[in-house]
Amino acid sequence: MGNYPEEFDEYIKRMQEIRLLSKPDLRKIGDPAQYSKTLVRNFEQIGSLAADNRAVIDAYVNPVLSGRAELDPGTREMLEQFNELLMDFKENFEETDAHLAEVLNDLLYDEAEISEDSSPGDRVLALADKVKRDYLIIAELTRFINDDTEAIRAKALENHALLRSYLEPETFVTLPDEAKGAALQFSLMGALLYESTLVRMPESYWEKCLGIIRQAEKILNDPFYRNVLQDYAWDTYEFRIYYYGSFLAYSILPGRIAGRAYDYARKAIDFLKNTTNEGVLAVVNIGQEEDLAYLASVQAGYTPAREACEAFYRAYTERDSSDYSITGVNKNLDSPSSYLSTARLMNLEMTEADYDRVFEIQRSMLDYLYHIPNTGDVYLKCMTLFSNLPVFFTEVPGAMTMEEFCVNAFAAIHPPTYVHVNMVARLAECMTRHLLGSDPERFIGFPGCPDVDAVRENKDRIIGYTYHAALCHDLGKLFIIDTISMYGRSLLETEFVTIKNHPTVGANLAAAHHSTKDYADVIRGHHIWYDCSRGYPSGFDTRKSPYKTVIDIVLAADCLDAATDTVGRSYSRGKTFAEFEQEIAAGAGTHYAPFLVDLFRQPTLRADIDYLLSDGRERLYRDTYSLIRKHE
Repeated sequence: MGNYPEEFDEYIKRMQEIRLLSKPDLRKIGDPAQYSKTLVRNFEQIGSLAADNRAVIDAYVNPVLSGRAELDPGTREMLEQFNELLMDFKENFEETDAHLAEVLNDLLYDEAEISEDSSPGDRVLALADKVKRDYLIIAELTRFINDDTEAIRAKALENHALLRSYLEPETFVTLPDEAKGAALQFSLMGALLYESTLVRMPESYWEKCLGIIRQAEKILNDPFYRNVLQDYAWDTYEFRIYYYGSFLAYSILPGRIAGRAYDYARKAIDFLKNTTNEGVLAVVNIGQEEDLAYLASVQAGYTPAREACEAFYRAYTERDSSDYSITGVNKNLDSPSSYLSTARLMNLEMTEADYDRVFEIQRSMLDYLYHIPNTGDVYLKCMTLFSNLPVFFTEVPGAMTMEEFCVNAFAAIHPPTYVHVNMVARLAECMTRHLLGSDPERFIGFPGCPDVDAVRENKDRIIGYTYHAALCHDLGKLFIIDTISMYGRSLLETEFVTIKNHPTVGANLAAAHHSTKDYADVIRGHHIWYDCSRGYPSGFDTRKSPYKTVIDIVLAADCLDAATDTVGRSYSRGKTFAEFEQEIAAGAGTHYAPFLVDLFRQPTLRADIDYLLSDGRERLYRDTYSLIRKHE
């Protein structure tokens, strides 16, 4: 690979160690008390490892990013090698730090650098690198509705168009063989940049995507390209055409486009039944393609939704719940997600059997998530597929509510967030109860409470609402667990942007379900300052919400837990409650509601909060251990 600082290898090793430390093996932990102590000890160790990683980034990456150091040829080569270590595409398609790799990719392969300073072969390889990373960004953004997605997609398609231009015969023939292969593979991969899972797009949009696939079909059948690159894996290229074409079925498609996706899925199935290509068989299975064929067939009008749902459910019942191979992940997560999405999108008339199946799927998918191996490739695959479930979640009689499902999902995939949302709920409930006792006028305007007498009559309802709204305040983080669990270094600017979307994403998700729709204002507003001068998202005036007082309480409870916890939140010593009080006083009237200053002076409230921040939090970690262990 060449010479590069040994700190780069150490960075990778530390990131892998951090992944293991952040999710300790419960088989080695004997009881809840030991679990809590292990987490505290592990995160202290994570803090030390992360400090070493930050030192590497400060020494080699930040000087170039900030413009304090030039990107000379030697520095460029060094960072290119670091980039390759961060994302192992050649062997395992496994990531160690995908987001940092994206930043380095943008730095290293700026268009000006590609067009002016590189040979044609190097430009192709650089563009290919951009396309594959563009795909990962688009795949992440399409986990939820994001206003930035289309702008990022447009830029990604520009990169792809540049790469695609190198397929012209007179240009293609001049490239080195490695660049020829990259141009073929990643120009075809450009079809995946059109992923649009939750948005209905016109037929013309999908025609552009199909144009990429049709061009690949022409190349496959053109003797010119086979003669120019005789040793290329043309059978793999052929399968990718069918595979990427079938992937369209994961989106909401017009009927004619769905018919084309169905054709590609059938070709992919036939290919897999007859191939001996071990490379293809190692990463794709027939079951996934059969699911895609049904998804496309339903949208094309070839197959009734009921028939497709029965097929998805049959595939799901054949699962091995301990199998995390490609086939296992498909049967445990992809097939049931296809069942749920088809039922929702096609307005399937639900039967009692369907209600039982939905409940079974919800429980089994959560059980499966509790046991995800701590390896980058499996974790990333599972998180991507899991993100479909909250979107297509259906509340049915006797099954889990959206609130129950999401809270349990946090326990399965990110225990620190499970503890956090429960802590915020208990803190907010406690603050609300005391405020109702000392200053009930604050809640006048709460729905059904036009005066203080109504507030007193609805005391229990207000307390219950606050508790459940706070419990749901971070629903949007379900889609970005891989970002919020980035413990190994400081967050990048792009990661902050992603995180800032979670209130809007969570509010939109909550609004779609009966059990959570009333909490949308609190979810959307819990990061907006009391006076609306700062925070996110912009454009939402919490002062106009009937839940304004609850929003201000949840904001304070969220900040209080974040400031005083050291597990999964920060690596330095957490603040004491007294230190947080100083922050409240300093921000009263701007960041925080002024009534909090007097509220926190109440001796009974102080005693309750002291308990919640010590014994209460400890109890939550013990309860988390018991919940996780129940699924072992």
